Amino acid sequence: MKPLSAFYSRILPYLPGCSEPLAAQVLIDSAIEFCEDSLTLRQNLATFSTVVGQAQYALEPPTAQHDISRVMGVTLDGAELAAGLIEVIRGDLQTAVAKPRGFYIDRTDSTFMLTLAPPPDQVYSVVVNVALRPTRSATMLDDDLYNIWIDPIVANAIARAMEIPGQPFSNPALASVFSVDAARGTISARIEGNYSSVRGSMRVRSRPFA
Repeated sequence: MKPLSAFYSRILPYLPGCSEPLAAQVLIDSAIEFCEDSLTLRQNLATFSTVVGQAQYALEPPTAQHDISRVMGVTLDGAELAAGLIEVIRGDLQTAVAKPRGFYIDRTDSTFMLTLAPPPDQVYSVVVNVALRPTRSATMLDDDLYNIWIDPIVANAIARAMEIPGQPFSNPALASVFSVDAARGTISARIEGNYSSVRGSMRVRSRPFA
């Protein structure tokens, strides 16, 4: 993990008069947007065991610096489960107990709930692969965001600051240039992430969730 200040030398020279608190704000906003759009920051959450008859399980981010952005896949004893909408798996949820065949993700505020369907009939090992993003209160960012994807994150941070009106560094025209560079980098990151550049050992196809 890298402190936010590690990024400032690439941001502040373009923003004369910009305070460090503002630089931190646009940097975090940029990093969150990058992670949500690129899905490059992926990781397997800690393995947990099911409880007989219990269908729902709360998912916790790996650190206080992270939020879960999206659930990418779930395995049960090493076998990938099928993702579905609650309407699709409702019948399985009404089954007394059996080996789960699918799952549903429900999000309330910032809490993700994993629902296994049918409810498990015995103890199984569950691994959940997620895409992560920094929290709004993050003080550090992942090494990969600094070592690999710093250019689009910094470009978007600079663009966000330049779009603020009435500042010494306000420059909507140049902000547009930085925004385009950031978008290109984010698209490249997503393409690369879909093939190989993901954290964790589990590789899964991206799927839509409700």
